[in-house]
Amino acid sequence: MEQTLDLPSSASGKGFVRLGALSGVLLCILFGMSLALGVVMLSPERLLTAIVVPASDPIATAILFNIRLPRTLLACCAGALAAFATLILSRIAGDGEVHDPGWSGVMSLSALGSIAAFTVTGNMQWAMPGALIGSGVGVAACIVVLRWLPRTRQRRIVGVSIAMLAPALAFALLISDVRVATWVRWSLGSLEQRDWQTWSGVWVLFLMTVPVVTGSVAKPGLSWMRYAGATLAVAAVVVAVGAIGWIGQTAVRLAGPVATSGIQQMIVVGLLGAVLLLGVDLAARGATMLLPSPGLVSEIPAGALLAVLSVGSFLIARIRK
Repeated sequence: MEQTLDLPSSASGKGFVRLGALSGVLLCILFGMSLALGVVMLSPERLLTAIVVPASDPIATAILFNIRLPRTLLACCAGALAAFATLILSRIAGDGEVHDPGWSGVMSLSALGSIAAFTVTGNMQWAMPGALIGSGVGVAACIVVLRWLPRTRQRRIVGVSIAMLAPALAFALLISDVRVATWVRWSLGSLEQRDWQTWSGVWVLFLMTVPVVTGSVAKPGLSWMRYAGATLAVAAVVVAVGAIGWIGQTAVRLAGPVATSGIQQMIVVGLLGAVLLLGVDLAARGATMLLPSPGLVSEIPAGALLAVLSVGSFLIARIRK
């Protein structure tokens, strides 16, 4: 029997169109801001010149195509996939709750798997297989917790415990080699120095993930496809930007009242996930320019801001209750 999320719904086609259109407009605005803003500001004229006549402004062209474009595209793809992973995990649970892979411990275990593979082999190419293994273990652990713990509070405690313990283990693996920056990028989540080289290691995983995720949402009755879709989506996000939370749960909750079918949910949730991660990345870059240098990393991790947003949203929800 097909399972659907038991979220508040007005079954409004107009609401779906409005939210989708608003998300698309916001995504276009944030995409342009992400390309223009940074240590070196690129005016609209310089951006247009770099696109149309790249040879006339080689500095702007290099900044645009070598630094900001791959980072912006990764933020869009990772945000959308984080939202898809949340949607699939919530379908697996089937309890009407929204299960974020970041705060369920799934992404943390995927990041731990990638760091363990990198530490053992000394080769970053093994990070993707390690992320897949860790993601599969994380999804399986999430399913076991859902089946064996009947209370939502118990599940959240276990998920948060895993989400905190896995980064601690990853830190222990990397601290001996003083690779704290690597730990920050994987376990906290960061788009710093994410360029075309990152794309070379993740584009195959993206291509594998999209059809499986689409099938997981379109045909939720296939349990093996849901498991595979969640595993691939989480691993793709971790390889692209590291372990991040809050993005998926927020996108799914915002889309719940207006998106009723699987296709509608995919469209709106994907757009919202991309918008949220792009916005948080811009906020992290802006905070880096205003605040003192973090020290071991040159940029405040986006995952640190997401952790603050997660705690803040949780406290607000508890206060409202």
